[in-house]
Parts: sequence; structure tokens; C-alpha cells
Amino acid sequence: MKKPNILFIMTDQQRYDTLGCHGGRVHTPNLDSLAAQSADLRAFFTQAPVCVPSRCNLFTGRYSHSHRVRQNHARLPHDEVHLFKVLKQAGYYSGYIEKNHLLADQEMRNFDYLDMEEQRSHDEERTAFWQFRASRLKALSEQGAWASAAFHDFDEKHTDTWISGESACAFLDTVPADKPFCLTVSFADPHVPHIAPRRFEQMYPLDQMELPGVPAEALNSKAPRFRIKRHVQQIDQASEQDKKRYLAVYYSMISFVDEQIGKILARLDQKNLRDNTIIVFTSDHGDFAFNYDMCKKDLVLLDVLLHVNCLISFPKKIKSGIYDKTMAEQIDIVPTLLDLCGLEIPFGCQGASLMPLLSRQCTRHKDKVYAEICPPHYRNPYHTPEEFLAAWNTGHADPAHPLYGTSRFNIPGDYSKMVRTPTHKYIWYAGGFEELYNLTEDAEELVNLAGDNRYAEIKTTLKEKLLLWNLETEDPRDSWHQGKQELQYSRWLRS
Repeated sequence: MKKPNILFIMTDQQRYDTLGCHGGRVHTPNLDSLAAQSADLRAFFTQAPVCVPSRCNLFTGRYSHSHRVRQNHARLPHDEVHLFKVLKQAGYYSGYIEKNHLLADQEMRNFDYLDMEEQRSHDEERTAFWQFRASRLKALSEQGAWASAAFHDFDEKHTDTWISGESACAFLDTVPADKPFCLTVSFADPHVPHIAPRRFEQMYPLDQMELPGVPAEALNSKAPRFRIKRHVQQIDQASEQDKKRYLAVYYSMISFVDEQIGKILARLDQKNLRDNTIIVFTSDHGDFAFNYDMCKKDLVLLDVLLHVNCLISFPKKIKSGIYDKTMAEQIDIVPTLLDLCGLEIPFGCQGASLMPLLSRQCTRHKDKVYAEICPPHYRNPYHTPEEFLAAWNTGHADPAHPLYGTSRFNIPGDYSKMVRTPTHKYIWYAGGFEELYNLTEDAEELVNLAGDNRYAEIKTTLKEKLLLWNLETEDPRDSWHQGKQELQYSRWLRS
């Protein structure tokens, strides 16, 4: 019997609350329809709040401290076993579209079908669109992410979101009939810079945009990086209209992606492929969207960045419905897919298959989730925005990072780790700072209880769980396993 196909759709920087079916303001009819036919995991968390570590976690089923990618601008080490290696060895026809932020260039070339945003041809109009995009990136760099948001009047056919939808359909038109396939459509939207076709402007008028009620004052009890980041992003220069425009364009980008997803799913149906195709939809992380009067993302471990959507559809084996009574991590996706495909889960994979839950053999999966992130300089020596800017302005800030350079937006911060249960969250910082939140009473994580003696026992318990997690998830692979890894790698590489 032919193994199931896999259609893996992901977006970049999309919050959990931006699906209509999750009570969001955003118009997402195609994803809402998919959710109705899927296991809708409503307590699903990413293990890192920024692109590259998150994607490396997702496609290896391993935590950052095991695969060693803790920051952006890195790529997965070549000796890591990821989903695409396993599927290639199993005879899958593989395709990858648009945003990478995962594998080194030489590994990306091993997909049978590859359509990367940076490799696409540029005619005169597409060049003009990219020049416009560059102008929005310049506004982001000089002012802050809020300043990048804009609607545009370019032909949508020149946008990467539209091109990726067409490319996915072309892939489905040409897949070999005698092989199972795995297609990953990795939309770069709704990541900054926030730009969207102007036709969506009427869908999200600024006077109907509601800014979150979580104030900047909520940052006062958090780690210093929060206040420094907000200050250097120059949020105080943004008007209320600027902030509403950011949200309107952000929502528009999501609706535009939703249209492309509808197009892809329609082609899947036209080719009679849906019945034997596992469909996954998720995102790598969220966006502040002006919670805490901040926007974009950052190297911090709040739910607005870590709580993301996850839909898994495969009616043959997965019971559709809302799964909101138990927690799940993004590292659970790879073992789940391999379980569904009848393939061996690689040694060292740290996630757990969701299939006992999704087949309704049980009602519980996990009662806690973890996350971690490492900013450019590991520890933050600054306690206030003024300290950092004084050092920056006098040339005494930390030396240029070898990858990040000397941008004032790439500020130092403390390596941090988090454990979250349904009721509480504890965050440890390498510099000694701690955060503790009672999520039952404070879902928006406003009041840091780490110094409250009434919560000392809870803090100690969570700290012990975090320590035990670090001990139990040390990379189990050793030199004796290297031969097998090299064999897997050689099979992935083309001769």
C-alpha cells in the first residue's frame, strides 16, 4: 500500500488568535474550513520565539540545546537527522517552497522540487515590488517595525505569497504517481516588513482596529531586555494610527496567505490526492501585535510568541475536533508524521507522537511544555534602556557580534529557559533574573510573582521541573552512533 503524502503548510510570525475559528478578528475562511476537518490543537506551543531555532526544533523533533541552534542566522548542523532526510530515505518525492531558515544551502539542493524566494527571477515589475519592500525594511531599521507597515498597489502576481501558491499547485500537478510526496510550503508572511495588497484595506479599516489593552507598564517587573527592546524600537514615536496600520496590514497578510492555502487545497482535491494526504498547518512563532505596547517578535518567552496554531488533518486515522484539554509541543510533529507513515522515529528525537491522542485512545498528551532562547551575547549587562543607549552612543556597547553585526536592534540579553503548565509559567534567566506567572488569574502575564513568598513553593517546584528537563533531554547521541548518522546523511545527499 502506498504511504501517505504530506502537505506541510507553515506561516512565519502568525499568532494563535489570528484565525477566525479561534475567535480572532482575521478573515481566514480556508483555514477555518481546514480546522473543521482537522485535529485543532489549541494548547500547542513552539519551543523558541524566533524563526530559525523554532524551525530546527520543528523539523528535527529536538530541543535547541540538543541540536545546538539557539539563535537566528544559524542553520541546522549537517549531522542532524531531520524529517526530510527520513522521508527521502523512505522514497518520498520532496518539495520545498519559499522561506528556508532551516537548512544549509547545500542541503536545500537535495529536494526534488525547490522554489526559494531568493532564487526567483525578477522582471521589471517584480524588481519594483522588491524595491518597495526594501524601502519598508529601511523604515523598520531606521525607526522600528511599526514603521514598515504599508499597503501596496503592485500586481499580486509579483508577491512571494502569490507565487508560492502557484508553485505549490504546479508541484501537485507534476508529482510522480508511483511515489508518495512531501511538500512543504513555507510562507514568509506575515513576517515583517508588513506589506499587503491594497484591496485588503477595506477589509480592515483603521477605525475598526482595536489595540490590545496590555500596557507598556507591564514590562516593569520583567527582565530588563523587554524595556530595552521597546525603547530601541522607538515605540513611543508611533501614533495610534501607526499602530492600527500595523495590525491592519498584519491581518491583511494573513488573509492573503489564507487565499493561497485555499487555492492549494482546491488543487489537492482536483487531483484526488486529499484522501491519502496528511495536512499540517502551523507557524514558527507569534507577534506581539502591540501587547505590552510592542510589535514584531523578540528573544523572550511570552505566550503571545510561543502559543501558535496547529491543525493536523488525515481522516483515515485522525479524529477531527478541538483538542484543548491537553498540551503539545512543536517537537511532537515529526514523530507524529513518521508514526502515521509507518516509519522509524530517529534515535535522539525528543518529541512524542500525538497519535494516541489524535486517535482518541487517550485524552492526555503532556501536562507541561518547554522553551528556550539565547540572545546574541548570552548575558545582558544592562539593567535599563538608558544604560544600554549610553553605552551604545559612546561606543562602549558590547563588541560587534560575528553574525549580527552592530545594529542597535540586536541588543544583548540573557539566555533563558521556560517551563509552562496549564496554570503557571516559570522563566529562568542566565543573569539570575526570574519570572513566575499565575496563568489562571493572569493569562496575559502581567504580574511577575517570582519574588512573592506566597508562591515560593510553586516556583521551586517549577524550577525543579526545568532542571529535570535539562537533565533528561541532554543529547543522547554519542560517537558510536555517528556511523549511522553519516549513512543517513549520504543517502540524503545526491550522488
